[in-house]
Amino acid sequence: MSAGAAFPVVDTDHAVEIAPEVFWTGYYMEDEALHCNPYLIRNGTESILIDPGSVPDFPVVGRKLFSVIKPESVTTIILNHQDPDLCASVPIFESLRENFDYDVIAHRKTIYLLKHYGIKGKFHRLDDGETAYKTPGGRELKFITTPFAHFAGAVMTYDVKSKVLFTGDILGGVGTDWELYHTDIALANMKAFMQGFMPCNKALRYALLKIESSGAELFAPQHGQIIHRDQFPSIKEALWDLKCGLDLIEDDAMKKAMVHAV
Repeated sequence: MSAGAAFPVVDTDHAVEIAPEVFWTGYYMEDEALHCNPYLIRNGTESILIDPGSVPDFPVVGRKLFSVIKPESVTTIILNHQDPDLCASVPIFESLRENFDYDVIAHRKTIYLLKHYGIKGKFHRLDDGETAYKTPGGRELKFITTPFAHFAGAVMTYDVKSKVLFTGDILGGVGTDWELYHTDIALANMKAFMQGFMPCNKALRYALLKIESSGAELFAPQHGQIIHRDQFPSIKEALWDLKCGLDLIEDDAMKKAMVHAV
């Protein structure tokens, strides 16, 4: 663990309070390399779900969530992008309620695809840039778009009160070696995930600059480990020149072209 970060030992079989009234409710399986990190903000009598997870994970995620809140307390669901591993369970949550009187917040490009899950809540559309938003209970949130990292309508969510930035796929990791909080050995998993899921280095750099300027104290990605602000500078340095996606394909194509040209 990097200097300045003082993370506690935690029991991940239960919901973990990562900041005051902010909970990790994820599910880790030792034989899976990619697992997801759903989050919950409890704000008085209202609850805010962030990327609540997949259908197979729902029994465990639901158990953790409902140990902290009741389904009818949810006033806001935030979907940072549309992948099924982070939002396919939304209709299950909806089936546990008597009404659908809540906002589902996502980028307008993401909503085009979210509709195909059969979500019944009221969609609140985000546009490009940074958007300020207050939940029905008065919780102040900021939404920061990170285009093509890894989706055209990808968004990060910043909770102003807790200073937690939910970074979506950015800063995520893939690998069977896992802990809830970031350690130095997790960097290889992060690099592998960025290379495999980010479209190019330019999109990654843009997102890293947005993270750096956010003012957050804690970074909570959809995959991998939770990161303290003190750990971010070394992570940024390690990722800044990382070739991702098309960068790797172009390199391979260039090598083949040079071989054929000789």
